[in-house]
Amino acid sequence: MRLSQRPSRLSAVIMGLIIVIACSSCTKSGGSKGSLPVGGLTLLTGEFAAFGKGALQGLQAGVREVNDAGGVMGHAFNLIVADSTSDPVDGVPAAVKLVNVNHVLFEAGVAGPLADATVSIFTKAGIPFLTPGGDVNFDKNTNPLVWRLTPSDSQLGVAMALYAYRKGYRSAALMFTNGSTATGLADVVRKTFSALGGNVVSGVTLQPDLSSYQSEVSKTLGAHPDVILIEMDAPTAGVVFRQMQSQNGLAVPMVGTDEDIGSDFLKAVGARAANKALVSVQGGTFESPAVGIFSAAVKKVSKDAPLANAQYTYDGIIIAGLAMNASHSTTRSGLNKGIPLVTAAGGTPVYSYQQGVTALKAGKRITYIGASGPFNYNANHNVFGPFIVVKASSDGKYSTVATLPPEELARATH
Repeated sequence: MRLSQRPSRLSAVIMGLIIVIACSSCTKSGGSKGSLPVGGLTLLTGEFAAFGKGALQGLQAGVREVNDAGGVMGHAFNLIVADSTSDPVDGVPAAVKLVNVNHVLFEAGVAGPLADATVSIFTKAGIPFLTPGGDVNFDKNTNPLVWRLTPSDSQLGVAMALYAYRKGYRSAALMFTNGSTATGLADVVRKTFSALGGNVVSGVTLQPDLSSYQSEVSKTLGAHPDVILIEMDAPTAGVVFRQMQSQNGLAVPMVGTDEDIGSDFLKAVGARAANKALVSVQGGTFESPAVGIFSAAVKKVSKDAPLANAQYTYDGIIIAGLAMNASHSTTRSGLNKGIPLVTAAGGTPVYSYQQGVTALKAGKRITYIGASGPFNYNANHNVFGPFIVVKASSDGKYSTVATLPPEELARATH
């Protein structure tokens, strides 16, 4: 999940509203022992409220599943959610309260700039930090308490470069709109394509939504690339595509991102033009029995169908619960120690909390494969997910033309 790095300063008054989720949705059972406080700092209001709504749904579903299965060695999870108002400034005091007042066992809802602003608050207190965000700042993470629940945003750039190289393209031009997220993505594309053996012959940064990009288009085409890798908003793309059509008839194939998909984009550039010149790379889905289990858990806590990003926080809760069972400990350090014990490849595959607990009690080593896929963590506690490449038909319908599996992305990541 990519969140803008631009702060959304909504209010200095709303300082991290703390909400204890009702027992009816999260702590239905779990035995008579004391409960275990779970931190869910997320973004319930403000610019990124849609992300927060999905994250909260996943947290609630995961906690409900754990508690319905008897909790963690008889201890129920007690979910405590804090709203950052989509503003890192407001998120800091909310995080401090979760640490110093609520004494949470782990944190599992933070993403984007909020994660950057609060990670040290949790980890300095010895609290494991499970993040459902793709923040590139964690790509080279060395903090043993930080674990990703979703692939890095930079893997989109790896996937773009890998697809282009696999297609036989060896010289590439880059055209990305100005902005910290796009700029960082362009850097990843450049580095990966070069490392694979390709040559980046041109790179231009586009100011969004101008009336003309003749000079940028001329520079790009003048470098004679085999392929052009792009990310641009719909209005910008509309102008760029028209001027490329004028200069070379859209003869050079283009590889875009998940920003270069959808009805608005096709309306701006024209479905026929997109069909002729463009494919786009986006995160793929993972087929797993856990998806149905996750959906059933969501139904118990929400009237909505599973929301975007809910699967990541759900998986985080299940992993945390299984980790404590594997380490025979309900401490923060025990939880952290147990995460690789239940996620590393090679164990008995399990797709739910109950399956995992049953297998652990039988003395088996397990590998949890969640609703979002497996969690084969690398040395930086990063995970890798599948990506797909889609192409629009001339009437605007998308179809998948290629799949990039996690293991290929892992090998191409530097």
